[in-house]
Amino acid sequence: MTTLMLLPDGMRRWSLAHGVSLDDGYAAMGDKLIEFMGWAKEAGVTTLYVTASSAANHSRPEAAVNTFMTAFNDVVRRVYDSCRFDFSGSLDLVDAPYLAELEELRDKSAQNAGFTLHYILGMSLTHEVIGIFNKLNGKIPELTEEILLENAYVPSHVDYLIRTGGAIRMSSFFPLMSPYAELHFSACLFPDMTRADFDAALEDLRGRERRFGGYPV
Repeated sequence: MTTLMLLPDGMRRWSLAHGVSLDDGYAAMGDKLIEFMGWAKEAGVTTLYVTASSAANHSRPEAAVNTFMTAFNDVVRRVYDSCRFDFSGSLDLVDAPYLAELEELRDKSAQNAGFTLHYILGMSLTHEVIGIFNKLNGKIPELTEEILLENAYVPSHVDYLIRTGGAIRMSSFFPLMSPYAELHFSACLFPDMTRADFDAALEDLRGRERRFGGYPV
């Protein structure tokens, strides 16, 4: 059982470099994400978390927000019947029509599939911690790691994380309950990612010695 988180970055720069609209750039992202899912399945990944947006992304102009939300929703329309789909995040930041469609697609998705696609929307460590506190404050005698995991945006420990686009930073896309996730930063813009890029990333990640804070064996 392997969990992988993807930060698909670089669509605006890809659009500019190819002289196409941002809508076209995100359409290319959607095609690549479906291709990426196939690679992940073949590599034994059981859950793919995709950071569809950060909280800050939802403060962009309305047209830009509609562009990325439309593209991510379209991906789920194309794959929901072949995987289990779920989503979480700062959902109060997401416009109701997009959420309503994602809820419908989640309920119609292949619940018994061996592969899960999970979107994180409006990702922000600050929003996440504040939201958990406000939700549980006064309702539990004490906060435990198990309760925290049950309420986290990412509901399982992430093994590996791949960020494309060349930036070597998390940009608020940090999975709260995954302190030992192995990180790989790829220089390629996401729509340009190839199977060779994916294989190289996974080889790098799987080739590391994971100590989880302990001494080498």
